[in-house]
Amino acid sequence: MIRSLVILYLSALGFLLPVLAQGTCVINDFEVQTNFVPEQFSGLWHLAGYNRMMRPVTRLPPRIAKITTRYVKSLYALGEDGRGTIRSTGQVTVTLRDGHNFTRCEDVDFSTHMEQGSRPVMDLIQTTGRRQGALTRSHIVETDYANYAVRYTCEHELPNGACAPTKDHLWILRKDSAQFSLTDSQIRGFMERLCISGAYIESPMGPQCPFEDNQK
Repeated sequence: MIRSLVILYLSALGFLLPVLAQGTCVINDFEVQTNFVPEQFSGLWHLAGYNRMMRPVTRLPPRIAKITTRYVKSLYALGEDGRGTIRSTGQVTVTLRDGHNFTRCEDVDFSTHMEQGSRPVMDLIQTTGRRQGALTRSHIVETDYANYAVRYTCEHELPNGACAPTKDHLWILRKDSAQFSLTDSQIRGFMERLCISGAYIESPMGPQCPFEDNQK
């Protein structure tokens, strides 16, 4: 039970930007990365920040006070056609109401398929964890491949083409060993451009939870 919850519930420490009102933006109207090259995107990316990574768990077991996740990173292995895998890992800490806590690494894996065209869409199918088999559609909004990437995900698209409230996710990624970072103004611009509401949370990065050599 706890293992299922720690995969679902992610809340990293960080700073907050002002709350933005949820817009009615049509996803197909968003400007995304043109001429995206999947193979060039492959490699290790660290999560630098996000608005919401997953829908929060509304009810925790009585003995659990909170669950936090830190040091999230993903290893992308994409082919020329966008098919491949994504392995994600993070350090999860479960704090019990009696004051005790425990920390461990949790992994979630995905298989990918890239729809080609002027607006390439990355389909992710979760292959491990409680949501195994779940399909998520993502857009790479902007990237320079070597330093940063902005990824947008919508878990449920409404009939009008907009993303359902609380189902939209902004992910700011930083390439492994890169020193690049976005400013608060740039992040706020992406949130407005993608009609994302809520607070932006900065996610700490570190060497915790390394990938095993045979999985690289």
